[in-house]
Amino acid sequence: MNQLDNFLNSDAINDEAMYVPEAHGFITSLVIQPGSLSIEQCLSEIFADDVVDSVIKQAFCELKEGIEKALLNGEFPDLMASDDDSGEDTLTLWATGFMQGVFLQEELWFDAFSEEVAELTLPILSCSELLDDDEMSDISGNEDLLDAMAEQIPNCVIDLYLLFNAPNDT
Repeated sequence: MNQLDNFLNSDAINDEAMYVPEAHGFITSLVIQPGSLSIEQCLSEIFADDVVDSVIKQAFCELKEGIEKALLNGEFPDLMASDDDSGEDTLTLWATGFMQGVFLQEELWFDAFSEEVAELTLPILSCSELLDDDEMSDISGNEDLLDAMAEQIPNCVIDLYLLFNAPNDT
């Protein structure tokens, strides 16, 4: 994981590439609702179309496997430690990456369970700052509500995973 962390924080990649927490959120969304994105498409999204070598590709696969294992065990996947000096809040970056993964495959996310997905992604969306202040004025102006939503994110992520990945007979 250190290789991926170092690479994402290096000057060797495009300025538009995701930060480490953002990439973690993005990958988490892809583990929950895999869809049809290839590894190359995922890497293209994370690294803003930069080509990555096999070591970084392997680190990406290991991170994805770690997130999948945590979710399979009913645990929220820990964010990777990062020396990210962007000054942005880690949760905001993580939530932004997660929602980018949702929006990238929106039809898959909302097709079968639209109400449940909307309800479970609202706390993540509210922490992502992807919506402007006019769209989120009722929420963004209430720090207590934002804090409560942020605290719900681990449970929402696990519930989303179960929604899409639990056997049909449970």
